[in-house]
Amino acid sequence: MTPLHWTWAAVLADLGLIVSPSMSSTSLLSFTQVVLAHTMICIVVALATYLMLPGRFKQPRVAVTGLLFCFAFIAPVLGALGLLALVRTQLRQTLAQAQRATPVPVQLPVYDVPAREIRRGGQGAIRSRLGEQVPQTLRMQSLLTLQAVPSRVSNPILEDLLGDGTDDVRLVAFGMLDSEEKKIAGQIRAALQRLPGLSALSQRFECLRQLAELHWELVYACLAQGELRQHMLGQAAHYADEALALGQAPESGLIFLRGRIWLEQGALQDAQQAMQQALDLGQPSTSVWPYQAEIAFRRRDFAQVRQIMQQLSGLNMASRTRAVEDFWVQRHSEINYSDQRFLPHI
Repeated sequence: MTPLHWTWAAVLADLGLIVSPSMSSTSLLSFTQVVLAHTMICIVVALATYLMLPGRFKQPRVAVTGLLFCFAFIAPVLGALGLLALVRTQLRQTLAQAQRATPVPVQLPVYDVPAREIRRGGQGAIRSRLGEQVPQTLRMQSLLTLQAVPSRVSNPILEDLLGDGTDDVRLVAFGMLDSEEKKIAGQIRAALQRLPGLSALSQRFECLRQLAELHWELVYACLAQGELRQHMLGQAAHYADEALALGQAPESGLIFLRGRIWLEQGALQDAQQAMQQALDLGQPSTSVWPYQAEIAFRRRDFAQVRQIMQQLSGLNMASRTRAVEDFWVQRHSEINYSDQRFLPHI
């Protein structure tokens, strides 16, 4: 029941009490019964009416409830009906004001929140928690936390743990590597099965691009080593070239991937051309310039490296890239190697 139903029920009970034979009795017992019954009815009326009041009329709580009780107690039936009429009027006014309310612009306070440097644990910190001198429980916990670490960082660590003397550590490391490799291999098989049935150029282009990215992922995540790594690079290059040969509009992301593959294969001239073409097609400079700097470094063109680093210095880059920039542009005359930005490179 709602508060309105409780109020009407109390009004009817009070009306029934008035017309009852007890009102005409002159005995003290009947008088006491009538007063107690009327008091209980008035309490119900006061509480139910209080719940229906708008929020701005409910404070102070005890005083408002007591005032409502007095109205209902002093005037049987009529007091409760008057309270209902009052509540109904106030609710209508409140609803009308809410419907006419218009939003008012509020000037928000200005907060100066300083940027915080995100500190990530390097490979050295992770390897130190996985050493054989560390208790096995802590080693297992640290090993499981590698699932939240990028594959390019975690997989070489897991590779080293395959020769660990502890069976549990060795099996967990093998399971994590095998699970990731099987996942990518399954995606490659699904894409290869789907490729012959694709006739539309756009669909075939996307499938070939996916195959190139998946083979590249096996290399980038350090899941392929030695001769297998060279084979996967060749497969990634093959599918990327097939996608580019379809005659679709040049796509900066795929050309950028082809440049990274050439860079891994040692074809610096082709990699430089692909990087520049991807940059001209709209690939973000923050992703292309570091690779161009690496190509220039491999060519021993240190002036070009310094020029690219000066261009990068005006951008918001990660701590690791910013530390390299500081070195090449000689931003600090004295490099403080205790600075946290340099820790990942030591």
